[in-house]
Amino acid sequence: MTEENDSRRAPRGVFVALATTLNDDSTVDYPSLSKLLNHVVAGGVDGICPVGSTGEGPLLQRRDRIEITQFVKSKVSDGMDVIPATVSVTPADALTDLHSYHEVGASSALVPPPFYYPMEAGAIKEFFTTLADASPLPIVLYNIPQMTKVSIPPALVGELGAHENIIGIKDSSRDFEYFSSVCDQVAMRELDNFSVLTGTDTMLSSCNLVGGSGTIAASVNLVPKLVVDLQKATLDKDYDQAKKYQVQLLRIVQACRVPGFPAGWKAALSLLGLCSMNVALPARIADEAQVEKLRGALVDLGVI
Repeated sequence: MTEENDSRRAPRGVFVALATTLNDDSTVDYPSLSKLLNHVVAGGVDGICPVGSTGEGPLLQRRDRIEITQFVKSKVSDGMDVIPATVSVTPADALTDLHSYHEVGASSALVPPPFYYPMEAGAIKEFFTTLADASPLPIVLYNIPQMTKVSIPPALVGELGAHENIIGIKDSSRDFEYFSSVCDQVAMRELDNFSVLTGTDTMLSSCNLVGGSGTIAASVNLVPKLVVDLQKATLDKDYDQAKKYQVQLLRIVQACRVPGFPAGWKAALSLLGLCSMNVALPARIADEAQVEKLRGALVDLGVI
């Protein structure tokens, strides 16, 4: 680990799982990406996480993922965390991503376990330890078993959190018991510089109550201020207000899920005038009927 990373603090607060805005020819639409960044920054986010699942990173070429990360870094203030995601099966590929992200100024990186083959805990530990030993960037573990088919056991999260170059986890499992168990491991081991972030925005208030550190979420693209206000209400122990915000966010998320992922979020962002509905190939955009249903829902919910 480099000296500059010795002072890196674990990411805490509200982070946007940034959508990747695309032109009709599938190239990156940077003017729209700039508009989207302005929207989420104005909403009060603590950081930006480009080219993850919502950002369609696995469907983008490495060149595009690096360029998007560099663009994001150039558009936000120096104090704002930029945490891109790797797309990897082998440690060598993951390290290529990590070095490239470091060169363009990323703060840390989200790293999922290798997908495709089942992996037992020992192999997962070796993968992450190998990366953490060699990475120029701090690593945030990325638990998203519905995509990778690999879940990082809570006890192993605790072990890995003792490594000085592993500073947190984003859990997108939608499994509240798993999230609670990870928080328990972190508390038992007194891992002060390790954050536990939920990727499940519909559980944000509950996750904060059991020791969570915030969220990296798709909904922050659309309604950043609502998610920031929800986070603040929970931390301030204003539970009545937090409940109202959480119900509002739940309804928005459920409406955007109908056209599928990530097409629903792209459709919602297009209705807000932030970008086109284009998704990375071979994914398909939402159809006309789905968009009109989503429009009605977002009007009713006061989003547009």
